Amino acid sequence: METTIDIVEADVTHFGEDDDPETFIGDEIEYDLGIGEDPPGEEIPEGPPTPPEPPSLLPAVHLAPTLKVLRDEINARWPKRDRASDGWIGDAAHQKSKSDHNPDADNRSVNALDVDKDGIDPSLVIRKCIAHPSTEYVIYNRTIWSRSRSFKSARYTGSNPHDKHLHVSVGHSATRERSTRGWGIANAAVPKLGDRTLTKGCTGSDVRELQNLANKLGAKLVVDGDLGAKTDAWIRSFQKSKKLAVDGVVGLKTIAALRAATTPAVPISQPAKAKPGSRTLRRGMTGEDVSFVQRWIGERRCGKPNGEFNPQTEAGVRWYQRMQGLADDGIVGPLTWGKMRVKVTY
Repeated sequence: METTIDIVEADVTHFGEDDDPETFIGDEIEYDLGIGEDPPGEEIPEGPPTPPEPPSLLPAVHLAPTLKVLRDEINARWPKRDRASDGWIGDAAHQKSKSDHNPDADNRSVNALDVDKDGIDPSLVIRKCIAHPSTEYVIYNRTIWSRSRSFKSARYTGSNPHDKHLHVSVGHSATRERSTRGWGIANAAVPKLGDRTLTKGCTGSDVRELQNLANKLGAKLVVDGDLGAKTDAWIRSFQKSKKLAVDGVVGLKTIAALRAATTPAVPISQPAKAKPGSRTLRRGMTGEDVSFVQRWIGERRCGKPNGEFNPQTEAGVRWYQRMQGLADDGIVGPLTWGKMRVKVTY
């Protein structure tokens, strides 16, 4: 008896898949997934096998419940994301071959989800997927993370590069398919510019922040969170214009120069001998209290203490605020003074 699948077109994935992706795992490679990488999740125990339902009692074809939770979290975090490359149920080509996009025979569960890469942070999604106990493997941008290889990043050698979407497959046991455990995406912390050194090949929200700043200076980059060839070329051009080392590495000096170029300084009159905690400090100010801040945060982040609240000092303050769980606005106000154990007197 043929099964009628009542699926809307938006649910159908038309991207060709390889019959057995696990056989297309190449050499292990380095792949930067950003800071705070989550450890691989422990696999949910399989439990006793579920006896197959009689054909008359089989449920309708459906996306595995655990993948519905994943999709809902992605949509909640990025409600305006592109969905053009989304899909879960296989098209006619998929139905002719082995694929996780095809319904399981025993319960009609589809255990694969494709998510368009545009408008999301793929690195964040991948980090959370490989930490979830339901996940079997993830494929994105010619790279695969598989439970069979402890989710170590490896070159994916299959015919589909998965460069327009990321693919997530989950295990076929009832406990893994039906898990309602959250994926930790909706409210996950993401790296901000300055949390790490950026180089060509990095991806993430901090790269998006970099691209947005660059576009304020006329770069006209696609804000996709991928530090590719065009973004790298612009960084080198910017470094050359600012007489910095032209190496394409976005470290403290390049970030400070970027912030200085995109945030106009506000001239402020100030006392030279202001005591720590006696006023709010921001870029452009000078004084002994500024020297205190520079010494507290350290020369590595703020440079040598000179009493000038310059762009490098601002970058150091932003870093310190993030480390202390504060909003990283680069302004030393009562909350930031408090974290420095300074009594606020104004």
